[in-house]
Amino acid sequence: MHFSLSTGNPDPLNAMAATTATITTRPVRVRLRTVASGLAAAALALQLGACGGPSEAQRQAAVTTAPPTDCTAWVGTDRNAMMDGYLLPQDPKNARGPKVCVPVLMNANRPPAGYAGGNYYISEFTDDKLKARWRACKEDPACFKRIDAQMQRWLPPNKERATRSTGVVDPSGRIDPDGNVDLRQIRRPAFFAKALYREGIAEADARTYVVEFTAPRDTFERIDLKMTGDIKLRGWYIEGAGVDDGKGRKTRALVVMAPGGGGQLTAIQHPDEVAYRLDQKTGRTVPVNFPNATTETMGQRWWRENLYALNQAGFDVLAYDRRGEGLSGGFSDTNTLEQGEDVFRALTALETGRGLRILTPRGEVLEGEATRGRLLAGMPASEIPLVLGGYSRGSMSTAWAMTKNYVAQCSFDMPQPNCTPPKGLRNIRGALLLSSFASGAGYVGDSPDLADRNLFLGGMAAEHHIVFYPNSSTLAGMDRWPAAFFGKGLWDRAETLEGTVAAYNRIRGLKEIVLARGPHSIETWPESDRAYLRERMVVFAKGLIVGGRTIPGARPWKDFKSLVATTPDSWEPSSRPKAP
Repeated sequence: MHFSLSTGNPDPLNAMAATTATITTRPVRVRLRTVASGLAAAALALQLGACGGPSEAQRQAAVTTAPPTDCTAWVGTDRNAMMDGYLLPQDPKNARGPKVCVPVLMNANRPPAGYAGGNYYISEFTDDKLKARWRACKEDPACFKRIDAQMQRWLPPNKERATRSTGVVDPSGRIDPDGNVDLRQIRRPAFFAKALYREGIAEADARTYVVEFTAPRDTFERIDLKMTGDIKLRGWYIEGAGVDDGKGRKTRALVVMAPGGGGQLTAIQHPDEVAYRLDQKTGRTVPVNFPNATTETMGQRWWRENLYALNQAGFDVLAYDRRGEGLSGGFSDTNTLEQGEDVFRALTALETGRGLRILTPRGEVLEGEATRGRLLAGMPASEIPLVLGGYSRGSMSTAWAMTKNYVAQCSFDMPQPNCTPPKGLRNIRGALLLSSFASGAGYVGDSPDLADRNLFLGGMAAEHHIVFYPNSSTLAGMDRWPAAFFGKGLWDRAETLEGTVAAYNRIRGLKEIVLARGPHSIETWPESDRAYLRERMVVFAKGLIVGGRTIPGARPWKDFKSLVATTPDSWEPSSRPKAP
């Protein structure tokens, strides 16, 4: 059956109600507490398991639990601190050889002794409970002053963070994102063929469309700023040749890739630029500020390499700048819940042509009805095989999109949140989560700079109608996702490794974790680690399309410490142990 995705009320056909597995034939509106209690009940049922041996929940708990650390080591970017870790063989193949301390950022939150409320990391970090903690903070003048100051620094448009840097180094490609844009002014992949950059993505120019989608303003803009009208989201759609199943058959499939915070699809990164400088006196790393004389935004070269690798593997690739950043219009750039909905708006536009403009590789500008059938390999958005991917902040919007599709659509950014049944698209095969925040608010690292994150989360949602970091809803619903790939550094500030493993354990289909001895910012990792992550991500994504029951070649592990030990003796440079 063919149906179009909706940007308003969800299509109720074949949609699973958020609290049961019952198929409904009409829209159902349920209270947020009902959904939360239903998800908690499902988690509790998982914990109870079956009699006659360890339950699945017990097995997961054993695998997820981090054993006591046994050493400490210095970590450079982006921690600049001594950190606990595990003493592991330098050579994984030689257990009796020299050992090195491998640091791991551990979790700040632990269930109280005797806790009986089900899954602590789901039950205690819901939207309701996070907002309640914020309300308690508001009653304490010192707490309110501290958190409100943080919120004010993050409220859009975040001008001090220079979110729109595209066109600063080279004026070609500079546009007015909120104006009527000539799509020919937007940089194409061929721009990066210049001798100064020599990026592989340039080869994809002949199959790249510049795309512009229409989307409504987000909740902060509508409620707080009284803004009306629509905004435009802009980026590239790169056509692929189809994913080869190894038996001579190719399947057209689309991967939608969401960038990290500050990510700008067509921003320049000089190949010799670095993300930080090392202070020789203190040994601490100092971030380099961008844009500068040669680089508009750091990390974009690595990001385009990922897009190109997926396209070379046969995928159609859709990548656009999030609302409020880079090429895209809008004032607000931090509501990841809204950005998750943008995925479905883009798919609707690609199918129907509504609110869509495209610039073809031949330079022809088409819009509306004239764009129908030109992309998505001519298939409906509900039929083309889909993979959703995201890095850092893009992992948040990806997690929300997966939750909206498989679990429930909840308006946590509204004054009175409501939940409706999931979208229920069966052609979304899985998620690619790089430097992921998807395990939710319970898995925050034990570090002073992260201590206020959940108060900030609750305050932004309650006071400013912005859902930035995910609450526990994304984690609670992962048992309904079909598959997920995780790539992260051992001292990633986004979520702890314990959180990544907890998320991994809830996935019932294909899954893989790839780790590196590095931080949240993957662009700072050694090239060998970045290349391995990219290789595994592509292998995993292809496996989702060709129907593989396993993903060959993954590094084996059986518990938390052995997972840490899957990392090779390759280090983010400022954190490399000094020779004795």
